[in-house]
Order: sequence, then C-alpha cells, then structure tokens
Amino acid sequence: MLKAVQRRLLRPGYIKVLIVVLSLLLLNSISVTSQNDGQPTTGEVIFTIFANSVPVGVERVGVAKTPTGWLITSAGQIAPPVDLDIRSFEVEYDEAWKPVKLTIDSTRNDRTYSVQTNFTDGKATSEIQQAESKITQEMEINPNGVILPDFFFGAYEAMAIRLSTSREGDKIPVYVAPRREVTALVEAIRSQSIQTAQGELGALIYRTIFQYETRQLEADIWVDQNNRLLRVYLPSVQLDIARQDLALVSTRVTGVRNPGDTEIRVPARGFSLAASVTTPLDHRPPPDGWPAVLLVPGTGLVDRDENLNGIPIFGQLAAQLADAGYLVVRYDKRGVGQSGGRPESAGLEQYSDDVRTMVEYLERRNDVNDDKIIVIGHGEGGWIALLAAARENEIDALALLGVPGTSGTDLILEQQKTRPGYLNSEDPERNRQVALQTQIIEAVLGEGTWDNIPENLRLRADTRWFRSFLEFDLNEVVRRTRQPILIIHGDADQQIPIHHSDHLASLAETRRRQEATVEVIKLTDINHQLLIVAANPVNEYSQLFDRHVSPEMISSLTDWLDRTLPSEN
Repeated sequence: MLKAVQRRLLRPGYIKVLIVVLSLLLLNSISVTSQNDGQPTTGEVIFTIFANSVPVGVERVGVAKTPTGWLITSAGQIAPPVDLDIRSFEVEYDEAWKPVKLTIDSTRNDRTYSVQTNFTDGKATSEIQQAESKITQEMEINPNGVILPDFFFGAYEAMAIRLSTSREGDKIPVYVAPRREVTALVEAIRSQSIQTAQGELGALIYRTIFQYETRQLEADIWVDQNNRLLRVYLPSVQLDIARQDLALVSTRVTGVRNPGDTEIRVPARGFSLAASVTTPLDHRPPPDGWPAVLLVPGTGLVDRDENLNGIPIFGQLAAQLADAGYLVVRYDKRGVGQSGGRPESAGLEQYSDDVRTMVEYLERRNDVNDDKIIVIGHGEGGWIALLAAARENEIDALALLGVPGTSGTDLILEQQKTRPGYLNSEDPERNRQVALQTQIIEAVLGEGTWDNIPENLRLRADTRWFRSFLEFDLNEVVRRTRQPILIIHGDADQQIPIHHSDHLASLAETRRRQEATVEVIKLTDINHQLLIVAANPVNEYSQLFDRHVSPEMISSLTDWLDRTLPSEN
C-alpha cells in the first residue's frame, strides 16, 4: 500500500504540484549566515530530479551549522529504474570541510541499503548493509575529499562549497562512498544570470570532469552567490537535478539581453510559449513592416537563447540580425524556461506545431511584413523548421544551420561509430556499443525487443521524441517544401559532419518549383555551435566559454536574406 502511494506521488503531475507547494513554504527558508566568507547559507531547499526531461524524484536538502562544523541532510525518493527511497541521509564535515561521518538509511529496489562511515586519519571505515548482507570495509582516502555517494544528490552541497573556492584546472578528490575514490577536474568556470519570479539570481557554472579508471563523467554544477547548490546536470546520462527556483516555469536562465528586446507570451494549444522579440533600433521601420526571422532551437531542453555550454547562440544571433534590419523572435521550447507544455509528450510534429504557432503570431503583428517571414533552424531545429514549412505557406524562406541530411536512425548510428575515444573501426567497445544502439533503435521502432537492454537506457530511449526522430522522413518532408533554402555548415562540426550538407542540398535540388532555390555555404573552422575553433582541438566544447557566433556565418546569412527577401529601409 505504501509503495503504491509512493509511486502515485512520483507521477509528473503530482511532482509539479508538490514542487509548487513546497517552494512556497521553503523559498524563504534559507537564512543568511554569511555571503562573502566562502561558507554557505543555511536552510532547506527542494531539488527535482529529471531523467530524460521527465521528473522522476524529489529530494529535500538541508545545510546546517553545528558546534563542530557542518551537517548536510536529505530525504526523498527517486522512481525506477533507480528506485531509491531516502529515509535519511547525513554527512558531517568539520569546520574546514573535511569529512567526519556519513550515515545513509534507505531502500533500493525494496531492499535495505544503509551505510555508516567514519573518517579518521585518511581512512574511511564503513559498515554496509544491502538487503540481508552486512559487511565492514576500510579504505584509504584523501582526508580532504568530498563525499558523493551515487544518487544521493544532496551530497553535492559540499561539492558546491569546494568549487566556490576552486579555479580552472584544480583537481578535487571525491569519495564515491562506499566504493571508490575518483578525481574531479574543474575544467572551466563561467557565470550565469537567472531570472526568477523573485528577481535576478547569479550563479557560477563549473564544468567538472569526474575521472574514473576507465571512463570520464562530465557534469555542469551550478552554485549560487550564497555558495549553495542550484543544479547538477549530467549530460551523458541525461540526469538533471534542479533546485525548486530553477525548476519552476516562472524561471528563465538569461544569457543575453539585447537592445530592443521585449518579452511576450504566445497562446498555444493548452499552454503558452514564452519568447523575446528583438526589434531593430537603428533602422527606420519599412512602410510594409519589418522582415521577420523566427529562430528554432535544436536538440534538448534549450531555452530561447539556445544556451549551449554557456554560449547564448540565438541571443547573439538575434542581436546581429536586428542590427541588419530584421525583427527577430526566439522562444523557449515547450516545457523549458518560462514556456508551458510537457516535453515528454512531444515529438517532432508537436514541436513543428509550436513553430507554426509562432509564425501565426508574426503574421498578426502590424509591424511585420507577412510576405517576408523567415524561419531559421539549428541542428534538429532544422528538421522541425522543415516540417513546419511543408505545412505552412506563410513561411517565405528557410535557413538551415548545421542540419542533418540523413534519417534519424542513420545519424544516431553514425554518431555512435564516430564517437571520440574509439581507436579504430575494430575497437571491441565501439562494436559493442553500435550493436546495443542498433538493438535499442529496433526496439523503439517495434522491430525488436527490449530483452537485455538496461532499464535506464530504455527510460531514455522509449520516448515520443526519440521515436519521431528515428521515423523522420527527410526525403518526403523536403520534397513538400517550396521555400528558398539556405544551408550553412561548418567543416569543424563534430556532431553533424559537413557531408550532411551535401545530401541535404541534393534533396532540396530535386524540387521542381521555380521559387524553391537552394544555396549551400560551407565555412572553414566553424563547429556545430557556429563558433570558430582551433585546429584539432582535444575537447573543443570545453574551450568555448565566452565565445561568440562566427562573424563569417552571420554575414553569409544576412547576405542571403538580403538577396532573397531584402529588407526595405
């Protein structure tokens, strides 16, 4: 009976209600002890745990000052496949944030999981109970380590403290209690502003690499100005742990604020889309209205600025296009930022409906020339833009930036085969991963079974979006479009290699309508994020903080726009 109630409470609808109610109760529960001495504020907060964009758990976390140091506590639940019920989690640190004691009281898969660890003289002595099995274990560890047991995310509050005094290149010892010790490398640090219902919130984002013996795990760890944890994002496993003031729809991560920006909300079916309109300021309004550009973001839960690894690609692009005389609209994808809707129930068709909704909004504006509406799609957003253009005659031109030119199935397998780290085509691990990915694709499409596929991989893959991605018929969709198309691709794009532009262009060139022109622009040393990169970067995305969209890409785009649908000034 209790488990049935717990499962009900972990449904997305119940979790959203719980977040709102508890947020109102706890939003002001953090009491300020000090904001400038490197120590955290104290109090309780709530984190929501998302797997593949779906809320799967809640953890209530507290940080308290004690007579001898600091105490981090938490309680909560995470649904299957993790299936963790945290009755009590406590980790004690001394005044210098050296670990003293760890206590875990929980159940995992309906079985007891408890740990008691004492830390003395560089040794961790643990008593561990898993179901009926009890063992005692002793390990030598770094006495200055941070304690981060798997799936107990409240423990990251201590990581936030350590990161707040770290610099790029620093290495932090981490004890993944009670099993192993690893090293966390602080690879890059950047600042981020977040707009909440209560005002502006500042944060630092630490790109952190957890270095295991045989693999690496990347994480973006967000820390607020009070040295408290805001978010942990693990992209490789699609886990996102966000504090309640980030998880609420009223919150928006702000990347850039352009001159001429205004905030709007556009009604959609059962929800509304939040957007920014950037109006040209240094141009005389054309008598027939501004030519208008709609920016369509790519894969993942990206907001209107298309913040990717800290670079607001669309925020920058909107400013440049407005300077060139175009009214520009960029929007939060459904379920992201301040937009409503549920991403877990959306596929490519539903996202294309959102594009059409935004185009209809532009048509209704008195200051827009409805004969000059351009849609620009980036990455997967290009497919969404193509779908919308095939069904919406009011779209007058299309620009596709780094867009795939094959089927979704072929793209996924290509990316799997060319992942960094594989030495050659006969790498056994490469072949194993390709075979596993092939089985997952067949299962999603109903052509195979989920036998022997780990449950966490099924949770991530068995979604409406992924199914629509695999089933997307690029040939048919391109054939049904009649708009002029510009294809821009960088030769340093490692996510969507440049050969995709050739296939995409060949498809577009088969169209017979006179207005269905195609132009391809290939740019040197430009990556998927539309940024200039160094030759042969070891890990290019980690080096891209505080960078700007390629001026060559912008000039190529505006030149084509001016020739295809010229602005009238």
